[in-house]
Amino acid sequence: MNDSFGRAAGLSGHCKHLATMKVLILGGSGYLGQFLIHALAPGHQVAYTFSSRTLTKAPANAVACKVDLVSDEGLLGAFQEHGPFQAVINCAAISQPGECEKKPEHARSVNVPSAVLDCLKSQQCEHGVSACLIHLSTDQVYDGSKEWWSEDDACHPVNVYGQTKLLGEQTIMDRWAHSIILRSSIIYGPEPSEPVGRALFLSWLDKALSDVQSPCPTFFEDEWRCPTYVQDIISLCSMLLELESRSPQDLAARAGVYNMGGPDRLSRLDMANEVAKLRGYDTSRIKGVPSASVSRPVRSPQDISMKSERLENAFGIKFKPFHIALREIFT
Repeated sequence: MNDSFGRAAGLSGHCKHLATMKVLILGGSGYLGQFLIHALAPGHQVAYTFSSRTLTKAPANAVACKVDLVSDEGLLGAFQEHGPFQAVINCAAISQPGECEKKPEHARSVNVPSAVLDCLKSQQCEHGVSACLIHLSTDQVYDGSKEWWSEDDACHPVNVYGQTKLLGEQTIMDRWAHSIILRSSIIYGPEPSEPVGRALFLSWLDKALSDVQSPCPTFFEDEWRCPTYVQDIISLCSMLLELESRSPQDLAARAGVYNMGGPDRLSRLDMANEVAKLRGYDTSRIKGVPSASVSRPVRSPQDISMKSERLENAFGIKFKPFHIALREIFT
């Protein structure tokens, strides 16, 4: 799947006609962050943060900033040295639910971006620049008790991860009006240019299904998500930056919280079957199990499928169905 990274990063061509902006990508060494750096760096002055491992294959003009978002060490320096930024894209999060349960204060320190908001306010006071904040949230702010959640539904997250991400949303809305908050589902796509230190669902799934010498893992049949194609997120972020450069008042008028899920409500069993069919694997090996059959230390919401029409209507976009995106990734 590595060849697909170049095609996804090829969206950088969409940015070349924009006015050059200074953009900070928080969490740039992560999965989504890497794709955004490669897509945006050709048309913008991009800086990105990393905590322990900088990128070796990032575009030459992308500036790496070592930042510890738990302690906030290095964050203000990144703003002072490389700003003022016209846009900040926050992909940084402690997103493993188990890790959040074990270290809730660590999760809160990163998932509630108070220090980022402090820096944005300081930058505004010093330079008069009110940056657009694009913040990645999660579908796990919903409790999973029904299907097809909308932004108007009340949020009652069932684990620390969802609770801290919801608090992060509320903090942003209280303190920084010029923000777009995107509630994402499982983000999938091709391999990034560099490892991210954890197993990626689609890569793991393809490898597991292709290994006929080993027992095929079982897949939950009763937990539903709306997986989101990474290339669609890149297109959306590019569009938001274009709108910010052309008409920040227009973008500010559309500020708020948006669901950002793909159009399909799928279980992990559904996803496994789609990959197997496309790749020519033996679907008879794939078995579904109820989620209650597995003991897990962290409660997981059962159905957090989301309606994303509000986002699509606000910005005139359409997210790709899972089976179509798979053809792009594997072909």
